[in-house]
Amino acid sequence: MKKKLLAWFIGVCMVCTCVGCGSGGNTAAAGSTAGSGQTEASQAESSSGEKKKVTFYMWASDAEQEFDKAIVAQYEKENPDIDIEENYIPYAEYLSKINTMAAAGSMPDIFNLPEGNVFEWGEKGALLDLKPLYEAAGVNPSDVSVDSAIFSTDENVWSVGYNVTTLCLYYNKELLEENGIAFPGIDASQPWSWDEFVENAKKITKDSSGSGPDDAAFDPDNITVYGTMMPTDWVKFIPLLHTNDSGILNEDGTALGISSDAGIEVIQSIADLGNKIHCAPSNAMAKGAFSDASAMLMNGQVAMVIDGGWALANYTNEGFDVGVAPIPAFKHPADISWTAGLCMSPNAADNKEAFDFYQYFTNFTNSIQAALDQGVSLGGLPHTLEVFDGGENEAKWVSTYTKVDATQMCEAFKNILQADTTVLGDNVRVKNFPVIVDNTIVPALDNVWLGEVSAKEALEALDLSDSIDGYWK
Repeated sequence: MKKKLLAWFIGVCMVCTCVGCGSGGNTAAAGSTAGSGQTEASQAESSSGEKKKVTFYMWASDAEQEFDKAIVAQYEKENPDIDIEENYIPYAEYLSKINTMAAAGSMPDIFNLPEGNVFEWGEKGALLDLKPLYEAAGVNPSDVSVDSAIFSTDENVWSVGYNVTTLCLYYNKELLEENGIAFPGIDASQPWSWDEFVENAKKITKDSSGSGPDDAAFDPDNITVYGTMMPTDWVKFIPLLHTNDSGILNEDGTALGISSDAGIEVIQSIADLGNKIHCAPSNAMAKGAFSDASAMLMNGQVAMVIDGGWALANYTNEGFDVGVAPIPAFKHPADISWTAGLCMSPNAADNKEAFDFYQYFTNFTNSIQAALDQGVSLGGLPHTLEVFDGGENEAKWVSTYTKVDATQMCEAFKNILQADTTVLGDNVRVKNFPVIVDNTIVPALDNVWLGEVSAKEALEALDLSDSIDGYWK
């Protein structure tokens, strides 16, 4: 999930110039035949009896791209009269390319969009409202997908994403056992408290002589095993804020929530892990020798890390039996979940084949089949509810992780994703998220992680009154 939304303001203006007029966002843009969602090339192919074409733009690369290609090939095999024209653009160039296509009136039928852009592009008329298409198909997206994969308002459905993600606590089972610590449960309603998490991290942390943080002889400059790592990325501390009745903004979206007493408590507690308690590497070490958290956990240098579902493949592909549990909670259980957007162009409103492929690609059971056929582990988590059936579909999901028994891991993620306390991520809901978080809050917290200023000093100094514009609803 990339977070740097390049060329956004220019992009929206360019998109709106092309598709902002007309009712319902369904008017064909320049370069399309009036009254049709298909491009001239697509119509020519259809009329001549050749394969019907669906243009598909993504930013996937490397293993993710190969996996997406496998799903496309699977669909084309099942639908030999349809040609999915794939285009994979490096992420750094992706939005610029989509903007240019919008300006030329030649938007692809289906395309990726970063999660932070979806609602704004939809509001500007740059996306096709999928609600009428789902209604015509007799499908309610909420009956098919987890809520955090659906970008919807009361009136519109702008996207149903795929490969949803959430946060969890990964742990090295052997290190916990060696220190007499019972594994945390997988019930999302009963996570460890933050205090339990810290105490267990302290028990595991050892210096070169075997002393721990509570021992008088403990040497914080010669630690050989750390209990945890500081979750300093916003994607990791936002769910912790939610466990303490906070967030990036306050409840009504009118002011910062992270600078409240509850928010300050969370941020200071994270900083204390490395700077005061010494059960986590310093910020400098975490960006250097300990930058690969998954590797550190697998080789026994770190016992527990708060990380995202995207990291699961790091462990399973290595055959490592990692433990998965809900994140620790300050006041009550909570977590966030989200996915990138998969959108359709207003030009594709009448392209029935495009919507058919859209539904196919966003059905995780098809991803599972592709994974089984290719013999690879999935990189994302299921967003399709029928996967969580406790039976055949769920067993197939578990079986895609061929190098390790992933039953416990999958059950833990299933519980987190389906918990009432798991909500749509602030990165999707908060307007101006990059300005507020990436450009302002993140730099302000750098000195907190280094231990040079307190969380209270850093956060109370922030003034974002000109940038805060509430939530997308």
